[in-house]
Amino acid sequence: MGGGGGRYHRDGRGGGGPGRRRGRRRGVATATAMGDGVHDDDADDADADDAHDVAVERFVERTRDARAASSSVTPSSSSFGFGFVRFGFARDAMREHSAVDARGAAFERARCVARVDGSAGNAEAPMVDVIPGNPGVPGFYETYARELWGAFDGARTIEVIGYVGHTRGEYGCRAWFTLEEQKAHVRAYIARCRRRRGGDDDAVMSSAPPPPAVIVGHSIGAHLALDAMRHLGTDAVDVVVGLMPFLSVNAKSPTQSALNFITRLAPLVHAVGKLMDMLRVVAPRVRAALLSPITSVMDVAARDVARAWLGWRGLVNMAFMGRTEFVALRTAVDECPLIAHASGRCAFVYASDDHWAPLHQSDALKRLTTLDVDIHVLDDDASSTRISHDFVTSDAASRVMAEHTARLIRQRERAVRAATVAS
Repeated sequence: MGGGGGRYHRDGRGGGGPGRRRGRRRGVATATAMGDGVHDDDADDADADDAHDVAVERFVERTRDARAASSSVTPSSSSFGFGFVRFGFARDAMREHSAVDARGAAFERARCVARVDGSAGNAEAPMVDVIPGNPGVPGFYETYARELWGAFDGARTIEVIGYVGHTRGEYGCRAWFTLEEQKAHVRAYIARCRRRRGGDDDAVMSSAPPPPAVIVGHSIGAHLALDAMRHLGTDAVDVVVGLMPFLSVNAKSPTQSALNFITRLAPLVHAVGKLMDMLRVVAPRVRAALLSPITSVMDVAARDVARAWLGWRGLVNMAFMGRTEFVALRTAVDECPLIAHASGRCAFVYASDDHWAPLHQSDALKRLTTLDVDIHVLDDDASSTRISHDFVTSDAASRVMAEHTARLIRQRERAVRAATVAS
């Protein structure tokens, strides 16, 4: 949905925060978003690392205290809280963690590590970064990421990069973030991972850069993925695959018009979020009943994530980021400069009855003769599983989309290599 300024807001008023790092069960992993720019020189990187080493201790202590204080109101499942280690796929292959960016703002990520000779941890494996839609919570993408890892026979590391502020736990930062800030966060995180061998923050700095990454963006995540390619270059990002890409406001959609209006009703958003938080403590069954129209159509894993996430923090970040999306994405999809920059290196997948990525926009892209854009429209009749915009809430749909994504990645990579040889 739309894009705004370069400051983040505490309780809707604005503010700032110190640089920080995140802790996780196996040591400390970093995730850095250094403003709107990525600093590549050694001095800046060393200074940032020193600052993070100091800040991480404060963050781990603060988060440990927050987790202890909130343990009575969070789900008993180990899926939630600080230091998420849930994705038991291939045992140690997949892990989910919480993190903080350079401003002290929490985000989450999930990683399924490439395997070499039957063991996890290939430091030189090509990365596939997955950028979620709004809300940017990696937990919703558990099945999809697991199946995508399997579609590559475990040969690639799959990482889902969450949005700052879009977390299932409270980590001390009461902020919401604009589309522009989320774009800066994603760019900086990918750039920092490239400075680490194989994209692993815990690894020693590598002198040889890893292969360029592939970025898969879902919904507004496709916009973030294209933005990362434009700013980081094709040396860092080789291919972008957009799944039901939200790249331009759909003026024909009454639903989007209504959502654009609702996201501007700040008191209502705050009130509903606070109500969900209160009911979590005093009347969890009432809360579950109120959420059932949303969660009842989800599979178990997605339902658990939604119940944990839906609250004041989640709603404020989703709605107010959405407000900035509606402002930013006013350019017609066939005039989007990000798509022009990714010509020959991007593929988009559309589905029927999707107002976020409507078929009339896919038709507009197909009519472009000056750009090489690979467009795919899912055929509902060709599969027994219906694919909708929220496919990640269905295990079956996630499996279908993971297989389709892997095929598109391979096709685009072959096309890029062929074009490079030809030139």
